[in-house]
Amino acid sequence: MSKAWIATLIALALAASACEQRTSTQSTSIVPLTPTSVAEAQPTASVPPPERPASFDAYAETIASYLSESPGAASDCLADVLGAWAMPLVETADGCLAGNADDDPDSELLLVISSPLEPPSATSDTRYRIVVLDTSAAGYGVAFQSESFEAVPPGTTVLAPLLAVEDLNGDGTGEFAYKTGYCGASACFDTAFIYTGSVAGYDLISPRDGIGVGEGSFEFRDTDGDGSQELLASGGISGSVGAGPQRSRTETWAWDGSLYALRSTEPGPSPYLYHHIADADAVLAAGNYALAEQMYLLALLDGTLEAYYPDRHELEELRSYGLFRAALAHLLSGGDAETATGYLNSAREGEQTLHAQLAASFQAGFAAKSEVSVGCAAVRDDLRANEPEYAAFWDFGYANPAFNAATFCPF
Repeated sequence: MSKAWIATLIALALAASACEQRTSTQSTSIVPLTPTSVAEAQPTASVPPPERPASFDAYAETIASYLSESPGAASDCLADVLGAWAMPLVETADGCLAGNADDDPDSELLLVISSPLEPPSATSDTRYRIVVLDTSAAGYGVAFQSESFEAVPPGTTVLAPLLAVEDLNGDGTGEFAYKTGYCGASACFDTAFIYTGSVAGYDLISPRDGIGVGEGSFEFRDTDGDGSQELLASGGISGSVGAGPQRSRTETWAWDGSLYALRSTEPGPSPYLYHHIADADAVLAAGNYALAEQMYLLALLDGTLEAYYPDRHELEELRSYGLFRAALAHLLSGGDAETATGYLNSAREGEQTLHAQLAASFQAGFAAKSEVSVGCAAVRDDLRANEPEYAAFWDFGYANPAFNAATFCPF
């Protein structure tokens, strides 16, 4: 091979090497990364977490400043800070959620922070707040911070108030939700709050006082397939003796275009005849007379249902009342007088009961004119004459409807 040819090969190799070096130099000349892209590019923090401030009021800003310096800490939802600070009752898995809480495409961090409550209250020794940390070109900042809440009930070992951070109502923007707790002398209550964010800040889109339920739990789920998630609030049992017979319930709170509003309430099972009669009352009040008649009869035929106040002769009273209401529902649905009379005769068999007397009053009034309104007028006269006795019987505690004579026969 000639020297000229070798020299040519060497020149070509040197040119190729220079080209590779220029390409490498160009590929590493990257535009500055935004905080969001840094968090994606650097899965671990580049600087150690800061020390926990002495003042609880400084926690949120301290974390925001740390994220601005080390945005990679957002990738694991501040696990390093939560671990290093060891805030009371806050565990890494429950202390932070990442998702879209507003109307921009970037994710925010929904965070719970806590500190000892000094002095402790009668029900708690820990306070906490809910914080939203948002990113911008200037770094991270505190976009939302709640008031302080007490960690209840007594004996709580893990704080888990964060419910969700995502597009909950299907409007294309983000929302977040959290819950708080309150304990009185004998009962605890849980309350959920839902917020949506924009450039103007965060607005409450649940009722002002929140969505509350005794000893409650909360779940977001699209129950009707419309693309908007409903909030299911379940619970309703308290430890208070004054509450009377209780049963759980599930409330469905749905987005109505402006806020989350109560759509329906589904009562849970109950061993008490009282609750089954109350369910039939609600159906009759809604105007579904045929179904109400069936529900009264099914409740009265169920021999497993119990009395809550046996000393009131509760089962006997409710049997007479239920048969009277079944007769009323039958007539209102266009049923025959003979069947209604059979119900009323059976109701009157409870000779020692108030409601046997009530059934007799209705029967006498109806027989005079064959009109429900005349029978109801006789019932109202009986209720007025014996209101203290009826009110005493129908006092089933504050967890149940109060006595209202106007609902007995309002036709």
